[in-house]
Amino acid sequence: MSLPTTLKPPPAWHEPLVWLVFGIPALTVVAGLITVWIAVQRADSNVAEDYYKRGLAINRSLEREARAQALGLVAEVSLTADRVLTVRLSGKVSPPESIMLTLTHPVHAEQDRRVVLQRGTDGLYRGSTAPIALVAWDLAIESQDWRMTARHLRLPDGVPFRIAAGSPRH
Repeated sequence: MSLPTTLKPPPAWHEPLVWLVFGIPALTVVAGLITVWIAVQRADSNVAEDYYKRGLAINRSLEREARAQALGLVAEVSLTADRVLTVRLSGKVSPPESIMLTLTHPVHAEQDRRVVLQRGTDGLYRGSTAPIALVAWDLAIESQDWRMTARHLRLPDGVPFRIAAGSPRH
């Protein structure tokens, strides 16, 4: 007479159903931890801490843009290879000694640039800036009394472009 043989069941990790039952929740936890890590490492810089004050300043900015339009201001802006910004103003305005040119990066606020341009004897405003990436910048030219804006501008070296008050380029 022979003794009955007992078969040992295979280990649990050999069963596909075990991998489905435990694997999917485990992968979900790992994906959640990776998502949290990415969110902490890449904090959103698009929300300003003083957003309320900036909102109040919009009304003052709109009044200055209306003033630029009433004066019929037109600016011709160019950027030279040695990173000198040049602006020629025309319109019914007495030229101020200096104007502010602001370049706003479309994504990264830390790359925004503010350049003070001084009026030369030839009537042109000039100022230097750090190297500028070839992206579509938002641009603002302003003095105490008026402000002009343009959106999504590329700044090729040496190629002038015109901005007319009241008609921002999109």
